[in-house]
Amino acid sequence: MSTELIPVILMAVLLVALGVAMSRYVRNQQLKREEGMRSEAAARGWLFDATNEGRLRLMRWRGVTDGITWTAEYRRGIRKRKSQHRRTHRLVWWADTLRGPARPLLFMGVPKGKERPAVQVAQGDGPLAAIAQKAAGYALDQAVEVYFGEEAGRQVEASALKTIDSGTPAGFIVMAGNAADGGRLLATTWTPAIDSLVADPASALSDDEERPWVLLQPRRVSLARMRMVSSADDLERVVRAGVALVKRT
Repeated sequence: MSTELIPVILMAVLLVALGVAMSRYVRNQQLKREEGMRSEAAARGWLFDATNEGRLRLMRWRGVTDGITWTAEYRRGIRKRKSQHRRTHRLVWWADTLRGPARPLLFMGVPKGKERPAVQVAQGDGPLAAIAQKAAGYALDQAVEVYFGEEAGRQVEASALKTIDSGTPAGFIVMAGNAADGGRLLATTWTPAIDSLVADPASALSDDEERPWVLLQPRRVSLARMRMVSSADDLERVVRAGVALVKRT
């Protein structure tokens, strides 16, 4: 072996060793963090478990709060899409109910003052309007799946949802499967309920820059956000908001 190759080989071995050591460190830190999550969950009477899902790490909580049985799933890690790697965080919380709206209601959380979509979808029956409407419907279908998961993406025909322009709660763009019924439900139930949560600092819905989305279905209430779960206290803010909404159904 040429003596000139020895420094190169030593450097390669060193880099591999550093990579292994860093991987072990990150893994140990993750396990330590999850053990803290487990302890915090147990102190609240919740169940907690964590598993791998491909490149993603899935954490799951189950609990009962104020008589409402709920589940929360948090995915974090690297998602590969179209030859690109992107770090992802997604928390979805849900509880089942028998008194949800007959057609889905979608509340897309935005900062206050940004409730009007920046781009209006073209109206009319012409070919350009049809293309714009189809593209917007596809984008919304994808957004529902990204936020709430594949099951919700299959259940909700997002492209058929219509924007409700008035009487909506602060900090949300609202879309409904039936605009007339959605407007009535907003006026009688959901706008007052959500406005009170947006105004409550203890609620996750008060987070102006990263406000969760809310999906109301006939048998389920779901909240979702694209932000890491930093602690059980952080998750509890989402839980409390979700439970408050379930109780209004």
